[in-house]
Amino acid sequence: MKAEIIFTGTELLLGQILNTNAQYLQQTLAALGIDLYFQVTVGDNLERLKEAISQAAKRAGLVIIGGGLGPTEDDLSREALSRAIGVPLEENSKARVITERFFKTRGIAMPSNNLRQAQAPVGSVILDNPVGTAPGLAVENEAVLYVLVPGPPNEFREMVTNQVLPLLREKTGPRATVIKSRVLKLCGISESRVDEMVGPLLHSSNPTLAPTAKFSEIHLRITSKAPDSEKADRMNGEMESKVRDLLGNYIYGSDEETLPEAVGRLLESKNLTLALAEISSGGYLSHMVTSYPGCSGYFKFAVVSGIEGLEELLSVKITGPESAARILAGAVREKAGADIGIALAGGSKTLCPPGSDLTIATSFMEKTLSKKIPVPRSGAAEFRQMAAQLCLVLLWHTLKKM
Repeated sequence: MKAEIIFTGTELLLGQILNTNAQYLQQTLAALGIDLYFQVTVGDNLERLKEAISQAAKRAGLVIIGGGLGPTEDDLSREALSRAIGVPLEENSKARVITERFFKTRGIAMPSNNLRQAQAPVGSVILDNPVGTAPGLAVENEAVLYVLVPGPPNEFREMVTNQVLPLLREKTGPRATVIKSRVLKLCGISESRVDEMVGPLLHSSNPTLAPTAKFSEIHLRITSKAPDSEKADRMNGEMESKVRDLLGNYIYGSDEETLPEAVGRLLESKNLTLALAEISSGGYLSHMVTSYPGCSGYFKFAVVSGIEGLEELLSVKITGPESAARILAGAVREKAGADIGIALAGGSKTLCPPGSDLTIATSFMEKTLSKKIPVPRSGAAEFRQMAAQLCLVLLWHTLKKM
């Protein structure tokens, strides 16, 4: 079965709301083996929404519309679907009970405009909404199944899980397939180099292998389609083995694993402690390092300040921005009594330069190494994140070689 998703709401197009419903629904459809080729977002406009539904019906046998089921004039999903499939709306008694129930159980008088939510195309199956006022609905027309689900995330997930999912399982039947993915996470290598090294594998059709450039990382998504979950896992595992043979030195983790977690596990396994001095990252590196739950075992000390403040705190004299990171890495290691001292400075005495060369220094066993990295000009927040991320990348590779 092929599906298309339509999300409605001008606030989505304006970026005022993050569409967390999309990822949840995508994962749900993949677990059922339902192919999703298009996802569309439409503003609160009746004609454009109607057109989007009509277009989707030409490409898919399942069209799911999220949002637009509220009681106000800009909630247009019911009317747009009615016009797109040529089936009139009528008041549905089951839908009215669901809407009225919300107010009755709370002892609140129901505004008259909420009766709009009891409207549904003739012949619809009504989907219960135990946490809101908007019933969902499903209706089949000319071999296409249309499903309407309310937009608020708590209502959306409740209805998809308990109403839509059983309906789709019934439609897909016992011969349904599953789609499962696994993501390998790499650092310290460019996207073009990854593409060059795994080139032939990128042409595989099942499983597929697809690279995505992230912030100072490359993610490789392996996706298999199979009759059952166990076989999909085996297929993903076989592709993963091939990728690891080629890129194993750059793979720090998989799926939900983060770079701070990978660095933390290495520090734990090697029984090493860490201290930090930050000039240019505003404490972002400390934030990332301490995001790993086991950090209390290896995180000793961190100082975040401008050059003058760090000179006083660590009792050192910095002669210039080029030498700042090297001097501070050794000083913070000694101050904390840690095994490893790391410092990063951005070629400026300010905490958050708008863009600069970044110098990262590592002090370990009386030896100090430093690396200068050009960082693209960006805003202060992006610069801090980039600086901290690059530091973790270098630390991970350094620890792997110890």
